[in-house]
Amino acid sequence: MALSSKALQQKRAKKAVKRKSVKKSSTAAAPSGMAAEWLLAAKAPIADVYTPEGLFEKGIGSIWFSRKLADGRYAMSAFLVDTFCLGVKSSLFTITSAQQYRYEMDHFLQESGEKFVARDPAYVRKLVELAVDFSGKLGLEPDIDYKIAKIIFGNVDASACDETFHFGRDGNPVYIPGPSDSLSDQRRIIKQLEKISRDPVALLTGGFDD
Repeated sequence: MALSSKALQQKRAKKAVKRKSVKKSSTAAAPSGMAAEWLLAAKAPIADVYTPEGLFEKGIGSIWFSRKLADGRYAMSAFLVDTFCLGVKSSLFTITSAQQYRYEMDHFLQESGEKFVARDPAYVRKLVELAVDFSGKLGLEPDIDYKIAKIIFGNVDASACDETFHFGRDGNPVYIPGPSDSLSDQRRIIKQLEKISRDPVALLTGGFDD
């Protein structure tokens, strides 16, 4: 699984049908079902934590956070983070066999077209949560999968990281439409950003494909 921005979106689409029926029951009755399973997984030893190089320069990239379960399986969450505007643009979460996990990891690290850096868990939790805070102040919320995907952080203490993260570009939010952003999504986001900006044109790079 190559978790570049495009590949992560494709991965989510492939798994959407499979997860749909499960998520309906889990989100309606949390912490039962899937949410309960993830609460247990969040207590397992941390396995791998990665972020892409140059995330804040490029403005978007995929973050990987996993734990190894007592039965040998792995719980993994990935977050597509837009540091320029949208915060956590999309998320995915899965619990998989060790064999499948290693396959996914190799693909992620070697074939995504990005270079990745192993990170301290506190660094990643702080980055992801601050990204959500940043977009939240713009009136933009993370996708629904984030509610479960973020459980992977467990008791990791974000305050243990002393890094400072700067979101936006040159201090301002800038929305860059992605390949999976529909015209209605683009207009909705721009409309929201216009409410907080005196210069709405400066918020958009790429424009609409009318």
